[in-house]
Amino acid sequence: MTSTALQPIASTLIRRVFKWVILCVICFSSIQAWLNYNSIEKNFNATINDVANTHLPLLSVAIWDIEPQTIQKQISLILKNTSIAYVTIKASTGQEFSGGNASLSKTGKHMAFNIPAPIQTDAAVGTLDLVVDRSILQQELIQNFVIVLIEVLLLAVLILLAVVAILRRDLERPMHQLATYVKNIQADQLSDQLNLDLPHTQTYNEINLVLDGFHTMQKSIQQHIQNQDALVMERTIQLEKAMASLKLLSITDGLTGCYNRLLFNERLPGEIFRSTRYERDLSIVFCDIDYFKKVNDKYGHSVGDKVLVAFAQCIKNELRTEIDWIVRYGGEEFIVVLPETSLKSAIDVAERMCNSVKEKLEVLIATGEILKITASFGVAQKNAKDDLDSLVERADQCLYIAKTGGRNQVQPKNHSPFLAYSK
Repeated sequence: MTSTALQPIASTLIRRVFKWVILCVICFSSIQAWLNYNSIEKNFNATINDVANTHLPLLSVAIWDIEPQTIQKQISLILKNTSIAYVTIKASTGQEFSGGNASLSKTGKHMAFNIPAPIQTDAAVGTLDLVVDRSILQQELIQNFVIVLIEVLLLAVLILLAVVAILRRDLERPMHQLATYVKNIQADQLSDQLNLDLPHTQTYNEINLVLDGFHTMQKSIQQHIQNQDALVMERTIQLEKAMASLKLLSITDGLTGCYNRLLFNERLPGEIFRSTRYERDLSIVFCDIDYFKKVNDKYGHSVGDKVLVAFAQCIKNELRTEIDWIVRYGGEEFIVVLPETSLKSAIDVAERMCNSVKEKLEVLIATGEILKITASFGVAQKNAKDDLDSLVERADQCLYIAKTGGRNQVQPKNHSPFLAYSK
């Protein structure tokens, strides 16, 4: 993330607005000052003309009658106007009358007026020269400009304060909330609702548009997450099924559907441990199809496979569901594990299986001939010192006796304790 300092949009906008307000104040004040200057100067000149026009008739009579005191009195009255600094009256007879600040007579603005004769004639009895004090005009202009500037500045400050308040309420606060939410959001909070402290207005602006867009994005993300979760769950179920299938394949004989020797070596030690710990009976039956090699040699391996499948199914039909289990130990050899079963009961089960194979197992071959087979069975019950190898070895010994004794039989037939428990 960038380390650049945060600059709120509202603050940036406020600074820009402030610059434009100052520029507008300067421009407006300059225009207003120029207009006021023209107006004041026009009024100033009009005032001077009014003063002159008011006193000219009186001066005309005073000069005509040669009354110096009256002329001086008129000069004093004219000088009461603060805008007039110096007055000079020159009579046509050569007399000159003056009054006021003589130092401004050279720097001030001169305005000359002819003094007409009191009788109806075009002749003039003298001239009136007024020296205008421009500093008075300048002071009035400056004073007027200051007043205008203060008014404009006050108006600009009020406008700026209003803009600042509106921007902070309508822009800076919600944008700061949005930025804080986005900055601090975590992966597990993407679906958390974003709520901004917006003013209650009827207008729909860009902030509302951003908020609606964010809500739409959150809904899309939430929907995507839900879809992904559903997809992951579906894939997980498929994977679990595939793993279960793989596990089943790894422990199952592909031809007969019985468990294979790998599972037998993993599971039988657990059965032996439980039998010993809880003092429960456990027996196994070692099965072997009689003359299976001759079947393969005479009819082929495809018929041999059919015989194996039919034999396994025939054996399964005699077992207890979810309790007993059968393993293809190798080739045509099978081992049946009988938990909670004594030697006598195990021999009874083996006898049923032997009879079922002899009487019910039939395999139809391509020539239309029905092939019948038999099998031999060796039974052993676990004793206190047995492990997997010793238990299987004793069942194998009984199977050997059954095969050498004529096949199609179960051993031990007489439930001999020696055959049941000897090594």
